[in-house]
Amino acid sequence: MSNSRRSFLKGISLSSGGVLLSPMLGRFAAHAAGVPMEKMPKRFVFIVKSSGIIPERLEPESLRKKLADKSVYVNEPLAKHKLPDSLSPLEPVKKYTSIIQGLSGKMCKGGHSSWFGALGVYKTGGEHNSGVILRATVDHELAKLNPAPFVHVGLALRGKVMGKETEGTLYPGITALGKGRELPFQASPDMAYEQLFGSAITNTDRAKMRNRLKGKLLDFMVDDIKTLQRKLPRFEREKMEHYLHAFEELQVRRQRLGKLSEQIKKHAPEFSDRFSAKNPTSRQSAHFDLIAAALISGITNVVTMRLDNISTNYGDLGLSDKNVHGIGHGEICNGKTPEQARDIIRKHHAKLIVDLAKKLQAMPEGSGNMLDNTMIVYMSDAANKHHADNHQWPFIVVGGCANKLNIAGRYIQFPEYGATNHHTIGNWYTTILNAFGNRIEHYGNLDLNLQKNGVKQTGAIGELLTG
Repeated sequence: MSNSRRSFLKGISLSSGGVLLSPMLGRFAAHAAGVPMEKMPKRFVFIVKSSGIIPERLEPESLRKKLADKSVYVNEPLAKHKLPDSLSPLEPVKKYTSIIQGLSGKMCKGGHSSWFGALGVYKTGGEHNSGVILRATVDHELAKLNPAPFVHVGLALRGKVMGKETEGTLYPGITALGKGRELPFQASPDMAYEQLFGSAITNTDRAKMRNRLKGKLLDFMVDDIKTLQRKLPRFEREKMEHYLHAFEELQVRRQRLGKLSEQIKKHAPEFSDRFSAKNPTSRQSAHFDLIAAALISGITNVVTMRLDNISTNYGDLGLSDKNVHGIGHGEICNGKTPEQARDIIRKHHAKLIVDLAKKLQAMPEGSGNMLDNTMIVYMSDAANKHHADNHQWPFIVVGGCANKLNIAGRYIQFPEYGATNHHTIGNWYTTILNAFGNRIEHYGNLDLNLQKNGVKQTGAIGELLTG
């Protein structure tokens, strides 16, 4: 890039949106200066669902014969195989997608939730109690390695695994900042927006707009970004356009709901108030819009999303008869088998993930795009089923992972529990931390049963590292 271009970017004066826009402009300047991809920010999104993920439902049909022997290691390119229907929305980002199977986590609590153990690798909690916090969970360890104005953002649809809370600050019991310190999660998309992006308003403006914040803050930020966009040279406007789009989607969402409110009341009254305030899929979509905007703006590099809990009812997906808990216990829901109902929910989750991935993929960065430097992890705090036994802990990863992990576009199955070369989620998290700068010998507690039987547990999984 030319010196004049770099100088122009440095010389842009920021007004009310400076706090929010400066991280992004810094990224523009780095791009203009030819900073290599490996020097660009690394981003992580942990999406944690409830009620487990059944491993067999993630297997491509064309791989089933090869995967039948669970004692062997399998590493197959996904490009050769059609994804299961519930993961079909991920086809557009298939080259960025990996399915990782065979990891165990029996050093963690089983049942409805492993609580902090799912991301912290130890046993804690009870049926209704999240238990003690021994250490920072892996998502926060990554946040410390990749600092931003908001070090770590937590968003949640609901609180604890059986909780009914849906508003305000929640403590779902899955992410820790350190020993005895839990990360707070925000349940309300509107409140999350204020907390994340309200710094763009001066104190005077904030006082005037407090009662109108839900509608006016979006207008304010969109106008501010458009003003800045006019100052940018042509070669940077396209990038800012993607950033603007993320905010406009939030704005349009609110405007659309306002225009449809009377129509919704007339034709589908059950969706009137819930559609904007309680409806789970709408709230999930709003949270994902916030995740995209926060990552694109650069105000955070790490987000953990508590996607649902077992009290969540997916009525708007045609599953009104039962909540996640009922489906998990094998109950028929609106004529669907439990497996079919789970697939419907997972397909909806996959659509949310691919929408986020596409927004990041559309943002140029270095010699590639933002998705190249992002790792989106989809998992459950209940491992492999509703009442998890933790023999298997499936993971789906979307993103280039900054080329630090050799997993993109792969289906990977590790040997089953107790077999030679079996690995645990402790090995998996150790691998991620090592790849991104924390050369820890091992993260988390060991499985005492595997230890007794002489199965090696410590260290990173070498075949997943690129260097």
